[in-house]
Amino acid sequence: MTGEPTRSPGPVPRLLVGAATVEVEVPPGTPMAGFAARQDPSRGVHDPTTVRALVLDDVALVSVDVCALHEDTCAQVRARLADVVPTCVVAATHTHSGPCVGRGRVGRHAAAVHDDVVAAAERAVRHAHAKRRACAVEYTEVRSPGVGANRRHPGRSVDLRLQALCFRDPADGRVVSRLVVYPCHPVVLDAANLLVSADYPGQVRTVLEAGDPGSVTMFLTGAAGDINTGHRAEDSYRASGTGLRTYAEAERVGAVLADALGGAARHLVGGEVQATAVTEEVDLPLLPVDREQVRRDLARWTTDLGEADADRAALLGVWASWARGVLDGGVPERATWRARVTAVRLGEVALVALPGEPFLASGEQVRAASSAPVIVLGYSDGCPGYLPPREEYAHGGYEVDDAHRYYDMPAPFAPGAAEQLVAVACRLVGADDGR
Repeated sequence: MTGEPTRSPGPVPRLLVGAATVEVEVPPGTPMAGFAARQDPSRGVHDPTTVRALVLDDVALVSVDVCALHEDTCAQVRARLADVVPTCVVAATHTHSGPCVGRGRVGRHAAAVHDDVVAAAERAVRHAHAKRRACAVEYTEVRSPGVGANRRHPGRSVDLRLQALCFRDPADGRVVSRLVVYPCHPVVLDAANLLVSADYPGQVRTVLEAGDPGSVTMFLTGAAGDINTGHRAEDSYRASGTGLRTYAEAERVGAVLADALGGAARHLVGGEVQATAVTEEVDLPLLPVDREQVRRDLARWTTDLGEADADRAALLGVWASWARGVLDGGVPERATWRARVTAVRLGEVALVALPGEPFLASGEQVRAASSAPVIVLGYSDGCPGYLPPREEYAHGGYEVDDAHRYYDMPAPFAPGAAEQLVAVACRLVGADDGR
């Protein structure tokens, strides 16, 4: 990054910081996640699948280059690390070109790669924890860096925040690690892509790490449920591509964000910076399961399969499989899903980790709960699908009506579920902020 940081009064703070990266081998033929109509497995690797760990005092953040992680997988990682860190947040970057390790969500499960991901997470955290050293903390925020649009309401303007924490060794000025968060779907590459890729977050990391050799950059996706780079969510219904969503475009988008951070002012986080964390769980309601409607839908989809083209047939096959699972699996009429929310305080800055796919408005509500900077992460500690704000249900669409089938959930989340999640997050942030 360029320029000297704006300094807060008082001594230069110290935070014990360690970071590590572990690559996971993804062999050709591995199922990929992110597009319901994409049935073909991977044909190779464009860039490695990585598991990255950032340990701040005794709080660990883990990022995995996959579309979604099941909450049971995240719990498995936490259990394996309980002797090292009392708090561990495990998040998917949400690339739509990664291996499928969601235990039945967002595609066919790749069990061997899943187990390698869990093992890699443990190795990365243990390594990062062992090599922690005292660092100063710098905060950077860039407003509307020129990437991202509301895919549900194309005419609606959005004010997106690119946020970063830089952890620097004050003894020699070298960057130990960065945490970069941006609320935009990593879905530049479309369903025609059959090479494993981190999408644009991979390029963000590559550019920033090249500028600071030896450093580790972690990218996490913010509240991006309704934000992407400018196409409809329903494009996931097609396995064929447009030819516009290419590796070159993913690299361009990543470079734009990395360059925006490089030219932005930095603020040195003041005071006694220690990582403290608090976690709360809440049961979020799903809509009631209407089995008769599911039976009617299954009959209709089965009939439509006979005249469907290849893309439509692949999608209907996913939906039909979901319907049979609901009808045969003894799903309760009314179900809930237990969400895990974690707030991490780093001096005057807070990180808030939300599960699932929260919308941008939800992230902004959490950010407004504190007078100090708040960085909101999505896709953390489990991803069961979209959490639309109440007002979005009237607009319908993929995120409201259809996505739960690809996520293998019995029904969409009920109106008000997002608001319950936001209320917990705001309480955690506001209480720590003294409000």
